[in-house]
Amino acid sequence: MRRFRILLFSLFALPLLPGCQPGDADGWLSGYETPDPLVLRTPERPIPMPQADLESADGAVSTDELFEERWTLFYVGYSYCPDVCPTELGQLSRILPSLQERLPGLDWQVVFLSVDPERDTPAHLAKYTAFYSEEFVPVTGSREAIDAVTSAVKAGYRIEPHEEGEIGYNVDHDTSFRLIGPNGRMLALLPGPHDTGAIVDVLEDFMAEVDE
Repeated sequence: MRRFRILLFSLFALPLLPGCQPGDADGWLSGYETPDPLVLRTPERPIPMPQADLESADGAVSTDELFEERWTLFYVGYSYCPDVCPTELGQLSRILPSLQERLPGLDWQVVFLSVDPERDTPAHLAKYTAFYSEEFVPVTGSREAIDAVTSAVKAGYRIEPHEEGEIGYNVDHDTSFRLIGPNGRMLALLPGPHDTGAIVDVLEDFMAEVDE
């Protein structure tokens, strides 16, 4: 079987912060200097999540509803991923309770977006992510909705050409986690490889410095 490959477009597409920018409405973000750019990187200003209608096991959910009033670690992948997604979801299953313990005043969630709706039905995704954590929020959607969301946050993916009905194809995809604030804006990128302790430490530092 072809070795699984990952896409790292977003790692290089989001520059480190240049410093405070007078007159910038989002200057609070521009003034943040990450203690470890290999663990967390920030865009020059927050990136709004587009309005899109996705599908969960409980029915349709808009991105406005999905990210409203919660801090989100957002991950893009697919359930048939042979190795990378299981590893990253395992990391997220340890990061989520650590954040809930160390930052108890904030409402945290993990959202897993499958870019493979051909195989990943909402019901299947719910069963798949429950293996890692019943708190995870799995979603998928139409190709148009998926592309709107992934394009906004620069989460590249590529589906291997395959015949209709074939189930053995692979999907190459970005492996970064993305921090979405309670106002539905992407505030930071956490590139792989991921270290659970380092991520929790840097997010605690981030939350002490910024205010969404």
